[in-house]
Amino acid sequence: MNILLVDDDEVIRMGMKKLIEKAGRDWKVCGEFSDGAMALDYLESHSDIDLLICDVRMPIMDGLALTQTLREKKSESPKVIMLSGYNDFEYVRSAFMNGACDYILKPFKKDELIALIEKVELQISDEAKTRLKKADNTEFIATEILRKLSSCSGEEISGHLERLKGLGINTEAGFFMALRIVADQYYRQFSKESQYTKALMDCFETITSKDLETKDVQYISCTFGKEILVLVFATSREKTDSFSKDLFVELNPDEGKDRSITMGISSTSENSEDIPKLFEEAKKAVMGRFYLGQHRLIRAFEVEDKTLELKYDVNPSAEKLSHHVTLCDYMGAKQVMDSVFLDLSYCSEDLFRQYIKRLLEITCAGAPAFGSFVSANEPETGFCIEYLNTYRELKTFMSSLLKNAIDYMMREKEQKSERRIEMAKDYIARHYSEPFTLTEIAEYVELNASYFSNLFKTETGMNFSEYLLNVRMDKAKELLKDPKIRIYEIGQLVGYEDAVSFGRAFKKKWGISPKEYRNLVY
Repeated sequence: MNILLVDDDEVIRMGMKKLIEKAGRDWKVCGEFSDGAMALDYLESHSDIDLLICDVRMPIMDGLALTQTLREKKSESPKVIMLSGYNDFEYVRSAFMNGACDYILKPFKKDELIALIEKVELQISDEAKTRLKKADNTEFIATEILRKLSSCSGEEISGHLERLKGLGINTEAGFFMALRIVADQYYRQFSKESQYTKALMDCFETITSKDLETKDVQYISCTFGKEILVLVFATSREKTDSFSKDLFVELNPDEGKDRSITMGISSTSENSEDIPKLFEEAKKAVMGRFYLGQHRLIRAFEVEDKTLELKYDVNPSAEKLSHHVTLCDYMGAKQVMDSVFLDLSYCSEDLFRQYIKRLLEITCAGAPAFGSFVSANEPETGFCIEYLNTYRELKTFMSSLLKNAIDYMMREKEQKSERRIEMAKDYIARHYSEPFTLTEIAEYVELNASYFSNLFKTETGMNFSEYLLNVRMDKAKELLKDPKIRIYEIGQLVGYEDAVSFGRAFKKKWGISPKEYRNLVY
């Protein structure tokens, strides 16, 4: 989404630009202006701005005048979010009457601005869909016929073509070609399905709004799921080929435009009965993006017999992966994942994604902590597995997922370990006068005794018995300062059953007997 910022306060403009660019969305700040007149001049020559974030009060031309002028001059002006102060209610009300779609009060928080831009983005996407739905009846009928032609049986084809002929399409041109077009998204570029849908709708609007037809070439197009279908009718093979190349260039604008598509092209046939087959060829061609890369035109012959309907048992790999992630062993887990990707090389794209989903499901079940991380990061994880364009990008994402999950698990494990050791130390501080064992403390913090012993030494730098002795002896020193408490009583108060054991422990720790220490103190 292309955004324009208009505010006479440079600090506010810079702050908004920084927030928008750091949001990690498909948003681009195309320009910044200090008054409405400058913004209006820019908009006169730039029709690709989707959203205007504009201050209500500005010199020369304020936000109200700008929205009013845009409404008068352009039938499809950009969406407008007004920035206003608490005393600008009348301005904002007037702005809404002149086409502003929302407003935000200054000073605003980062999350408020991001949420508002997301809301407008969704509105733009919804309106794009609505515009398509409101297309005239002829286009609607042609679209429905095209969808049926893409998958119908041979005996139905002639009837569908007759209906298209009745709509003025020259179905007897002689040559047929099918195209399938998908929007490209790079790793982490799109995190929401609505963003992908908008990119696809932008492509479709370009196809339907451009006059690409000639007397030698006609075409019909429609959206179908996550792609665009195009059926080309031409007077020669050269014309179908030329049309596909021109359309590809039209849909992949000059540098600086944030749009990229991949187009799958069928062979050209003179037999109308081949139309469903041509669409199947185009489908395989566009799916070839998975291995051949995106932002390109892929012809059917380039992918013919290049992929396999591979049967693959993911269970052994999932068990190994569960083992490594449970141990927080990233290198081991990555080796397993790399091996799976190697095994699945040149498996058909649909099956490839199914196997990766199944691998992840089994791993999550076998390693609950890993599963918790994956679940917490939905729907992005599911979206990336489903829609990342290429083998390389999907592999990069899965490696990143493993790394992030294992880092998270290690942090959680460290925090849990710290909490359990703190629990043990707290228990000792409250019960040092009572007889207890390491095993009893381990049970209290719900750990295996051997593991607890090693963990305690790792976290505190000393073994359990040494730590307990220090606590008891520090308390004994405090009590020995009170002459009213007898030495044997102090021994009992710090967990020793008899004075001899207490005296021996005290001297081992401090190098002198309890009596000698008391004499030094007093």
